[in-house]
Amino acid sequence: MNTKHTYNILTRILFFCVVLTFTFCNKKQETNDKEIASKIDSIENWIQQSKNRKFNLNNRKEALQKAFNYTYTLSIDSIKNTYYSKIVFEAEGLNSEHLFRKVAKKALLLATKRSDTFKIADTHWNYASFYTRKEKIDSAYYHFHEAYKSYKLIKHEYYTAKMLYNMGFIQGRLKDYTGSEVLIFEALTIFKKLDRSLNIYRCYNYLGLIYMELQEFDRAIYYHKKALEYLKKVDDKRYYKEWSLNNLGLTYQKMKKYEEAIESFNKALKNSNLKKRNINFYARLLDNIAYTKFLDGDTTNIAQELYKSLKIRDSVKNISGVVISKRHLSEFYAFKLDTLQAVKLANEAHNLANKIENNRDKLETLLLLSKVDTKNVSNYLANYIHLNDSLQVEERKIRNKFTRIRFETDEYIDETEKLSEQKIVILAGAFLAILFLSLAYYSRVQRTRNKELLFEKEQQKYNEEIYSLMLNQQSKLEEGRVNERHRIAEDLHDGILGKIFGTRIGLGFLNINGDKNSIEKHQFFINELQNIEKEIRTISHELRSEILSSKVDFFIIIENLVEQKSIVGNFKYEITTNTEIHWNDINDKIKINFYRILQEALQNSIKYAKATKINIEFKIDNNMLILSIKDNGIGFNIYEKRKGIGLKNMKSRAKKLNGIFEITSIINKGTTIFVSCPTQNKSYEY
Repeated sequence: MNTKHTYNILTRILFFCVVLTFTFCNKKQETNDKEIASKIDSIENWIQQSKNRKFNLNNRKEALQKAFNYTYTLSIDSIKNTYYSKIVFEAEGLNSEHLFRKVAKKALLLATKRSDTFKIADTHWNYASFYTRKEKIDSAYYHFHEAYKSYKLIKHEYYTAKMLYNMGFIQGRLKDYTGSEVLIFEALTIFKKLDRSLNIYRCYNYLGLIYMELQEFDRAIYYHKKALEYLKKVDDKRYYKEWSLNNLGLTYQKMKKYEEAIESFNKALKNSNLKKRNINFYARLLDNIAYTKFLDGDTTNIAQELYKSLKIRDSVKNISGVVISKRHLSEFYAFKLDTLQAVKLANEAHNLANKIENNRDKLETLLLLSKVDTKNVSNYLANYIHLNDSLQVEERKIRNKFTRIRFETDEYIDETEKLSEQKIVILAGAFLAILFLSLAYYSRVQRTRNKELLFEKEQQKYNEEIYSLMLNQQSKLEEGRVNERHRIAEDLHDGILGKIFGTRIGLGFLNINGDKNSIEKHQFFINELQNIEKEIRTISHELRSEILSSKVDFFIIIENLVEQKSIVGNFKYEITTNTEIHWNDINDKIKINFYRILQEALQNSIKYAKATKINIEFKIDNNMLILSIKDNGIGFNIYEKRKGIGLKNMKSRAKKLNGIFEITSIINKGTTIFVSCPTQNKSYEY
């Protein structure tokens, strides 16, 4: 007893320990979930603050740093990686270099660890945008290319095309126009397939710029006009139309078609919002118009127009624009033979170009100085040649680097595609094997099922034939009964009634002598015979009438069925029928199927419903025969899947009659079945 008692105590202690442990784990999980949700809310809040332009730049950077600090503490890698991507994107936009580098590195490591190809590509894209802003073209190209590889690997066509465009844009900046052209056309093919009108516009616009630099001006104009055609399909046009018109004007300018160039620039200036919304572009158009007029030999008010553009550019600290304006003014003063002013403006432009390290403007200003400063021509030309050669060497190195990157990538992609093809072959083989086995199994099961269905169909057919014979037999019996009634009615009317009538007439003509009482009795019996005649005549007429045969054939069978089932199921019933139903005119197929539906419904009521009262009603309405069966049983949920096929059979029978089957049921209140079908349609199935 002591051992058993000790065992029971230990068992109970163990049970309580398990329950407490389970409860503790659940509470700990709930606490962790709440903590994560709270951190996510905080991260979202800090990111939103970093986007809010109402705060100054430092406050926005601090908010983004807090978002990173919270993200770093998250325990779920997938959520952490998502927020790393968001923070990296915002950090690049805020030019927060330290935070960008730190978060981007973690994002790339985590995405690589999780084999999240999309996030790897996204991080490389952010790196590329960052290095583009920093003018580190080779690094930008490398990361665009890495993003391109990943997007292509996961077959994300849109982003693949965007990376191709970005790489082509960079190669165009490095004067690798052929390489740029190839990439832009690759991107264009994908964008057309995806029907991306804005991206198609950008591709055509950049192709126009490429061909302008290649001095293939007709093709440049063609692509600029194609760009404008696609721009019509873009809803948010911004200032794309004005940029294209400016590029078209520059092409005409290089072709020395100055009137067309000025017309194109003026079309761009027609946008009344341009001065308010994009003052730099407005100043560029003013400068382009003035400079084109100067090239065309028109010097009227040119200085004022060029200075107007210069003033705007200087006010908004657009140094590159200031360099261009001073170059153009220098050329103008050189033309006016004002050498001092020309040299002064050219030197100012050159110094600014050195300040912002713009090599293009450095070369242009050195070339300009060699033309306007005749005393130092050799010095400027030497510097120009040295800078141009060094830039060409550097650009060639970078272009070679780009070529190597693309070659290595193509090899990588080819290898990856081969591996993917091998995997596909293996998977396809496995799939086909499974499919073959499944088909074999399914075929075997189907054959067995078909045999069962064939057997059931034959059995059903035999049942229907038996029932049809029963109906025919019942119909013949009823016909015999009707004929017998007619015969009896005729015998009563023509035979017995005639004899009684003759007897009464004969008695009436008899001259009865006797006392008054005897005469009265004689008359009474004659009258009684007349009453008997009337009764026999009435019976004869009733026997011949259809009134006595209203409950014939089918309805008698229905009554017999319900009576038998009521005895088995111990329920009361009530059957009502519309007097307008002429069962002899109803197709046997309808009667057979209605009989079977009623039989199945009664069987279900007995088996499941535990009903004590069943109401059955037949009626006809607008050539529709209607049967309703209502019981007061326990009801059931009609939406629950049921194992039996009774309801399915009833629905199937109604469908064969081109009819409607509906069932409603309320728990503890009963079930109602409604069946209806047209009486005129002859295309029924058994």
